[in-house]
Amino acid sequence: MAGQTIAKPRGEKRQRYVFYLGVLLATIAAIVAFVAVRSADSGTGGGDVAVVKAKEAIPADTRITADMLEVKFVSPDEANADAFTSRSQLVDRVVTEEVPAGAQVLPSMVSDVAGDGLAFKVEPGMRGISVEVREVVTAGGNIKPGDKVDVMGVFEVESAEAANHLLAQLGTAYTVTAPQLAPAGTGEEEEASPANFVLTVTLLQNVKVLGLAQTLTPTTSGGTFAEEVKEADTEPRAATATVQATPGQAQMLTTADEYGILRMDVRAPGDEAAVEVQPTL
Repeated sequence: MAGQTIAKPRGEKRQRYVFYLGVLLATIAAIVAFVAVRSADSGTGGGDVAVVKAKEAIPADTRITADMLEVKFVSPDEANADAFTSRSQLVDRVVTEEVPAGAQVLPSMVSDVAGDGLAFKVEPGMRGISVEVREVVTAGGNIKPGDKVDVMGVFEVESAEAANHLLAQLGTAYTVTAPQLAPAGTGEEEEASPANFVLTVTLLQNVKVLGLAQTLTPTTSGGTFAEEVKEADTEPRAATATVQATPGQAQMLTTADEYGILRMDVRAPGDEAAVEVQPTL
């Protein structure tokens, strides 16, 4: 009939209330889940503490790098009171006993300080070879650790044949011929001597200087070192230069050091190109 209002069933209202309540509860659950996930991703829980763990087992005598470690948050009951809390505290230290995978890294497992000895400057697969040089052959004594240098050898030989034999010993593919002597009777010919020729050969190029330890050589005349250098530079300051080389190069340098004098030429920063240099006699 006209003018009458038809009331909705109570069951329909109840269903609508249930629907809204369900939406509200679902929203609350989503918020709670989101907060829980964010908390898990950040790794921080209520009262958890950070500790450094080994990603994989780290053998003894290994120098630690950052990628060997990970920071995990654990409960105070699980955390060792002595455990490291930051990877930066461990980088470059040496493992003194094997650290199992997943174990917290403790001070008793590593060296007290980061490795700073010569051995820690040598790249894997390379060797640090030390040779005796003099200040006058190390670019005036101005070479510093970290510089790149070319190493040359200077040898006294009796003949071109002896020079080529030495070049073969040094592992080079070069050969030399004897220089032409001045015609007899001109007054320019050299007097005969056991070592008439000087062989100069570039042994290594672009090698890194790891260390340069200088010492004073003993004087022979009782005078001061400075006085003897002024006379003829016959007793210059000695230096032990350590360069990085492959095992084969280290062996060759040892041979060269035994038979001749080594000189080092400093390279400009960034200049790493190898140059073909023919030995001279």
